[in-house]
This record gives sequence, structure tokens and C-alpha cells, in this order.
Amino acid sequence: MGKRILLGGILGICCIATLSAETLTIGSQHFIVEPLHTEDFEGPAHRWRFDGRGRAWVEDGRLQMDADGFESTAWFTEEIAGNLVIQYQAHILDPVGKDNINLFFMATAPDGGDVLDVPFTGSYPEYHTLPNYIWTVTASHTRLRRNPGFEILSEDRETLPTPTKTHEFTLVIQNGKIRCYIDGRLIHAYDDPDPHHRGKLAFRTFRTRLWWDNLRIYRIVGAGKQ
Repeated sequence: MGKRILLGGILGICCIATLSAETLTIGSQHFIVEPLHTEDFEGPAHRWRFDGRGRAWVEDGRLQMDADGFESTAWFTEEIAGNLVIQYQAHILDPVGKDNINLFFMATAPDGGDVLDVPFTGSYPEYHTLPNYIWTVTASHTRLRRNPGFEILSEDRETLPTPTKTHEFTLVIQNGKIRCYIDGRLIHAYDDPDPHHRGKLAFRTFRTRLWWDNLRIYRIVGAGKQ
């Protein structure tokens, strides 16, 4: 079965090509962006590194994770930095477990070096000692956290994932402002006075079977017309 590729998501998030740049409309905001990275999982996962006891593999043009009873983390090996828009899809599969959809971003080693030089077993507390943000979506809540310290920056207990539904996630990082959207709806908004500004990102899950797809990373280069 062929897969459906959504460049800009749905419900108020659209994408319009303009020569070498694009205009993304996210909620009521417009951004002029340049594409940095695209991952459709149509080939081998050469740009990914995996931690944890769960299984992770590429099949049918998607990154599959089977962490039913375990955990799994997939690190994107390209560094990201600055003002960005990050979009991706996730879809929880049966059997329903923790319904856990996590994103690590702007992650570095404790000394500011490459986070992938740090040995991990996949245990969740290991990541809490590193500079990074974690956007967590579970069956009971969604939270935005800052590390080191596992500090909750924002919490929502009403927006929960629907198993067997493909959800669209959008993350906007701009000058310390972090905005998180699910299916076009703004869930978290936090202004960090001392932001992490570069690092790696990772997809993470716990006691959940799911797939990920259509990762898009854009650099924000300007504001579009209002």
C-alpha cells in the first residue's frame, strides 16, 4: 500500500512553495522557511541510531517501533540548531499500552558535545541528566520538559492521543519560544529565557507499538505576510 505524504499537516497548518523557500502557516502565524532535512523512511535508516530493549526498524516506508513492555529511542544523527519548524507523524498500533509518543530535541552531551558520544542503555532517567527538551504525549497527559532536571514547563491533560489514528505533530522553536501543536491545535507555549539552541533530536516510546513518518525540519528565515 502506498503511503500518504503530508508536507504541512492539517487543521490550520499548510505549506506553500515559493521558489527556494516556503511559507508555512501554523495556527495564526506565518513563517518563511527553508527545508533542512526530510526523512520518509523509504530506504535504510543510515541517519538513525537506536537505544533501548524494544525493536525499531524501517518497513513499508515508516519507522516502526515495538516497545510493548520495553522502551525504544531513535536518534536522528544530523545536528539541528537555531530557529526551526519540525513536523512529523506518529500512529499508535494495537495492542494499546502507554500510548507513549516522545520527542527529544536540542539534546547535547553534558559538556555541550555530541549527545551520540554518550553511551545509553535506553533507560529514561539517563536522558534527564543531559541538556535537552522532552515533549511527551501519553494516555493521561502531554508535557513539555527541560533537562537537566526533568523540569515541567507546560502540561495539558485534555489532549490525549487516539490509538490507531495518525497524529500530526508540529514544533516551532524561535528565539527561545517553544510552541507545540497536535493536529493543528496549540498545546504548549513556553518562552525559555536561557534556551538550548542546538543538538540532536530523537523519537522515543515506552510500552507502546507505533510508527513514525514524514519528518520535516525547516529553518525559519523570516516572517510571512499576516
